[in-house]
Parts: sequence; C-alpha cells; structure tokens
Amino acid sequence: MTVHTAGERKRPTLWYGWVVLTVVFLVMAALVGVRNSLGFFFKAIAGEFGWTRAQTAGAYAVGMIVQSVCSPLFGSLGERWSLRWMMALGVLFGGAALLLGSTIGGLGQFYLMYALLNVGFAASTFVPQVQILSNWFVKRRGLAIGIANSGQGFAAMLNLVVPVLIALIGWRRSYLVLALFTGTIIFPLAAFLLRDHPRQRATVADAPFLNAGERDALAEGERREHRSGPDAPAGLSFLGQVCSLPFLLIALTYCAVAFIFIGTTVHIIPHATDQGFTPEASGLLFLLWGVCIIGGNLISALSDTLGRALTYAVGTALGVCACVVLGWFEQGMPPAMFAVGAALSGAALGLTRPTASALLADRFAGPGFGRLNGSVMMLFALFGALGALTTGLLYDISGSYRGAFLAFAVVHAAGAATALPFARMRPPLTRLGGRG
Repeated sequence: MTVHTAGERKRPTLWYGWVVLTVVFLVMAALVGVRNSLGFFFKAIAGEFGWTRAQTAGAYAVGMIVQSVCSPLFGSLGERWSLRWMMALGVLFGGAALLLGSTIGGLGQFYLMYALLNVGFAASTFVPQVQILSNWFVKRRGLAIGIANSGQGFAAMLNLVVPVLIALIGWRRSYLVLALFTGTIIFPLAAFLLRDHPRQRATVADAPFLNAGERDALAEGERREHRSGPDAPAGLSFLGQVCSLPFLLIALTYCAVAFIFIGTTVHIIPHATDQGFTPEASGLLFLLWGVCIIGGNLISALSDTLGRALTYAVGTALGVCACVVLGWFEQGMPPAMFAVGAALSGAALGLTRPTASALLADRFAGPGFGRLNGSVMMLFALFGALGALTTGLLYDISGSYRGAFLAFAVVHAAGAATALPFARMRPPLTRLGGRG
C-alpha cells in the first residue's frame, strides 16, 4: 500500500483563495458603486430640493464620518467574530439604506441614508477586505489587494447604467433598483462563498505559489498556531503600535489618498458638466477614470517586487500631473485634455490606494491587525469626508473647481513624502501573517 504525504495528495483544481478574492472583488465593486453613485444623483436631487453643492456633498461627508466611527469597531469585531458574516450583513444593511434613499423628503433624511449606507460599507469593504485577504495571501499580497481594489474601477462600469436609470425611471426608483441588486445578488455571494481563513478549506495561504515542502511546513505551523490559541505574541501593545512612527507615517498616506479619492469621486462629474460635457459624456469620463483605476490597481501588484514606496511615488507623480490638468481645464479647451486628466487621476489613485493597504499589512499583519486596520480606515473616512466637503466649499466660494484640484496636487506630493521612509522595507515573509 502506498502512503501519500500531505504534500503528495491531490489538491483541488481550484484553490479556494481565488474564490475568496473574487467575492471580495464583487462586494467591493457593488458597494463602492452604489455609494459613489452620488455624482450621478447630485444635480437631480440638489435641483429638486434647492440644495447647494456643499449641502449635497455633505451627505457623503456625513457618511464618511459615520464610517470613521464604525471602522475601528468592525476591525475589532472581525478578530472576534466571522469576517464572512460581517461582510454579508454589511451588504444587506447597505441595501436597506438604499431602500430608505428612495423615500427621502429632506436634507436630514438624505444624510441619514448615507450614514446608514456607510455603516454597511464599513462592515463589508476595506476593513474586512484587507484582513481576510491578508489571511489568504502573503507572498502575493500586493497582487491580491490590487485585484480587490480594482473593484472600485469596475464600480464605474456599474455606475454607467445609473444615469440611464435616472433618465428612464427617476432617481427614487433608481435607488430601489440598486437596493434590489445589492440584496438579491451580492448578499448571497458573500454569505455562502466567503471563508475567513485557509484552514476552513483545509489549505494554506499562498498555496499556488508554494512547493509541496513549503505547503506542508506552513500547514504544520498553522496547526500549531491554531492549537496555541489566538493570543498575540509579546510585543508592542495596541496603543504602542498606533503611536509608533511606522503606523503614523502609513496613516498619513491613507489620509492623503482619502482626501483626493473621495473629493474626486464626488465632484468629477459635476466638474465635467460645468465644463460643457453632457451627462452621458460625463458618465463616459467617469468610466474612463474607473477603468484607469483598474489598470493602476493591477499594476500596483508590481509593488511585490519593486517595493511599496517606489510604486506609491510613481502614483503620486501621475496624480500631481492629473490634478494640474483637471484644475486648469476650462470650457473651450480640447475635450481630450479633460479625458487625459481623468485617466491620469484614475491611474494615480489605482496605484496608491492598494499600495498603502499592502504597506500596512506588510508591517502589522498578525494578531491585533484588525483593530489597526480599522483605526487607519477611521482616518481614511474622516479625511475622505473632509475632501468631499472641502471641495464643495471651495466651489461655492469661487464658483470653480480649480483651487480644489490644485490642492489635491499638493496633498498628493505630501503623501509621497510619508511613504518614502519605507523605501528599504523588506518584502513580506512567506510565513502566514508574517511582517515585512
């Protein structure tokens, strides 16, 4: 009788980590899509109720503030409960918020809808995403997070149908359609297919990238770690980690990306229509922006070999160029110039957003990471809210988005400065949960 070792046993054709990554991607695309659809609803809702740009953008800002409060709570909960069910229930909660959106009759209700939507968003996207993918991917963490973040770009494709829906059935019924899509398609995928950890599928992290001996060694190490319990090894306390220089620098990169990302998300479509683009053409520009985010997200996988700091620096250089182009654009200039600015902006944010997440996971992955990730996402949400609100205020004061986009260029450069100290950071270890 032939005895087979664990490494020699036939493995499933499809490693389950790819299933987890696919579902995380779809959740990201759907939730980012419905949340970021505000740009398409912006003028219809503001026009019906007579709200200013700052008042309307304030809904997004309120939602981001709520997200900032929830993120540390969900980060901590993810270490004690199921990431799978937290994400699934977050999707369901987001769908319920969209149902409320179809009934709003005033500014307070609009703000409440976005507040509730962001509770679901915090529970189902970036906070658990980095946590769950860091369990499944270590050597190719940049690749996994880049693919998952590209869901933000595919969200722009989802949003391409939103202006058509609004034109055909009105903005209220459009919210109903989005709620139905979220609750009946995305929720079941998260609830039935996600798994928190490779051991739940009798496998190990990075399995496709390892030889038989490495898989066996990781499996044995995982069994020992699981038997020893979830307690964190001796080291810095949570407060000590939060107050450490590496965490503070990484947090600042998050703040820079958030300010620009959310400010651009909310205001790039109103900026385009102000410059004479039709709503349909503005939708195509938003799609171009999203497609370039996808490209940047996928290219960000090079940070696994080239280094996080260099990848981030390339992204910020593209971002500065993009913001200058978009800020100086005026009606009458060649439309292609705006398209170039949108494309560069998407590529820049596509490179920097997942690279910042990978940098955080490289340095802090392991016991207690959920709380740290939730804390940094709290800052991301706060500065995202500030970006959306500040951009609207600058427009209301000057009647132009020029000052806001030039401010984005300065923030891009500041973000690069905070990532530079990590230029010599070692790549992530192959040990599950290893640190860079």
